[in-house]
Amino acid sequence: MSRTADVTGDFDTAARAAVAAAALRVREHALRQVTAYTARAEHVAADPESSTEAAHRDGVAYWACTAREYGATEEQITAAEQAAPRVVR
Repeated sequence: MSRTADVTGDFDTAARAAVAAAALRVREHALRQVTAYTARAEHVAADPESSTEAAHRDGVAYWACTAREYGATEEQITAAEQAAPRVVR
Protein backbone atom coordinates (compact mmCIF):
# COMPACT_ATOMS: atom_id res chain seq x y z
CA MET A 1 0.00 0.00 0.00
CA SER A 2 1.33 3.43 -0.88
CA ARG A 3 1.93 6.27 1.56
CA THR A 4 -0.85 8.26 -0.15
CA ALA A 5 -3.34 5.48 0.52
CA ASP A 6 -2.23 5.38 4.18
CA VAL A 7 -2.72 9.14 4.60
CA THR A 8 -6.07 9.03 2.84
CA GLY A 9 -7.16 6.13 5.03
CA ASP A 10 -6.00 7.94 8.16
CA PHE A 11 -7.91 11.06 7.14
CA ASP A 12 -11.03 9.03 6.39
CA THR A 13 -10.81 7.32 9.78
CA ALA A 14 -10.30 10.65 11.57
CA ALA A 15 -13.18 12.29 9.70
CA ARG A 16 -15.54 9.44 10.54
CA ALA A 17 -14.51 9.58 14.20
CA ALA A 18 -15.10 13.34 14.29
CA VAL A 19 -18.57 12.99 12.77
CA ALA A 20 -19.47 10.24 15.24
CA ALA A 21 -18.24 12.33 18.16
CA ALA A 22 -20.24 15.35 16.98
CA ALA A 23 -23.39 13.24 16.66
CA LEU A 24 -22.87 11.93 20.18
CA ARG A 25 -22.52 15.48 21.53
CA VAL A 26 -25.70 16.59 19.75
CA ARG A 27 -27.61 13.58 21.09
CA GLU A 28 -26.39 14.20 24.65
CA HIS A 29 -27.30 17.88 24.42
CA ALA A 30 -30.75 17.05 23.06
CA LEU A 31 -31.40 14.61 25.91
CA ARG A 32 -30.36 17.27 28.45
CA GLN A 33 -32.77 19.68 26.76
CA VAL A 34 -35.58 17.10 27.00
CA THR A 35 -34.96 16.99 30.76
CA ALA A 36 -34.81 20.78 31.05
CA TYR A 37 -37.97 21.45 29.02
CA THR A 38 -39.84 18.71 30.89
CA ALA A 39 -38.86 20.36 34.19
CA ARG A 40 -40.04 23.76 32.93
CA ALA A 41 -43.33 22.30 31.71
CA GLU A 42 -43.89 20.59 35.07
CA HIS A 43 -43.11 23.81 36.90
CA VAL A 44 -45.49 26.01 34.89
CA ALA A 45 -48.20 23.35 34.93
CA ALA A 46 -48.38 23.87 38.69
CA ASP A 47 -48.88 27.63 38.24
CA PRO A 48 -52.49 28.54 37.44
CA GLU A 49 -51.32 31.92 36.08
CA SER A 50 -48.95 30.39 33.55
CA SER A 51 -49.77 30.05 29.89
CA THR A 52 -46.46 28.59 28.71
CA GLU A 53 -46.84 24.88 29.46
CA ALA A 54 -47.73 24.07 25.86
CA ALA A 55 -44.67 25.94 24.63
CA HIS A 56 -42.44 23.93 26.95
CA ARG A 57 -44.11 20.68 25.87
CA ASP A 58 -43.39 21.69 22.28
CA GLY A 59 -39.75 22.15 23.33
CA VAL A 60 -39.72 18.64 24.79
CA ALA A 61 -41.10 17.26 21.52
CA TYR A 62 -38.58 19.19 19.42
CA TRP A 63 -35.57 18.03 21.44
CA ALA A 64 -36.87 14.46 21.64
CA CYS A 65 -37.12 14.44 17.83
CA THR A 66 -33.59 15.83 17.55
CA ALA A 67 -32.31 13.18 19.96
CA ARG A 68 -33.98 10.48 17.84
CA GLU A 69 -32.40 11.87 14.67
CA TYR A 70 -28.99 11.49 16.33
CA GLY A 71 -29.56 7.94 17.50
CA ALA A 72 -31.24 8.17 20.90
CA THR A 73 -33.53 5.31 21.83
CA GLU A 74 -37.03 5.73 23.18
CA GLU A 75 -35.74 4.40 26.50
CA GLN A 76 -33.13 7.18 26.64
CA ILE A 77 -35.74 9.82 25.84
CA THR A 78 -38.12 8.47 28.46
CA ALA A 79 -35.31 8.40 31.02
CA ALA A 80 -34.47 12.02 30.18
CA GLU A 81 -38.11 13.02 30.71
CA GLN A 82 -38.28 11.12 33.99
CA ALA A 83 -35.04 12.73 35.20
CA ALA A 84 -36.76 16.11 35.38
CA PRO A 85 -37.67 17.17 38.91
CA ARG A 86 -41.37 16.90 39.55
CA VAL A 87 -43.45 19.67 41.11
CA VAL A 88 -45.80 18.62 43.87
CA ARG A 89 -49.16 20.25 43.26
